[in-house]
Amino acid sequence: MLRILLLILLLLVFLAGASLSYFNAAPVHFNYLVGSADVRLIVLLVGAVALAVVLTLLLCLLKFFALRGEIRGLRRQLRNAETELKNLRNLPPDPVV
Repeated sequence: MLRILLLILLLLVFLAGASLSYFNAAPVHFNYLVGSADVRLIVLLVGAVALAVVLTLLLCLLKFFALRGEIRGLRRQLRNAETELKNLRNLPPDPVV
């Protein structure tokens, strides 16, 4: 059942993309930093979405690696605390005076 729903959703997304592509096939004049070009509007839209996805992935990767570094530091602290606790447990008991 879930496969059928996913297939229908994928088909709807494909149809929406195809209709968007069909109705936005007119060329537009695009000025960018180093020049200008005449490109189809759909190419410009897809390029903007692709650029947004790539930038989002890069930002997520930066956050991922920062969190991995934090995990590494916390594991080191845990290992040191466990070693200290183990050493404290192995101390001989104090004599009662």
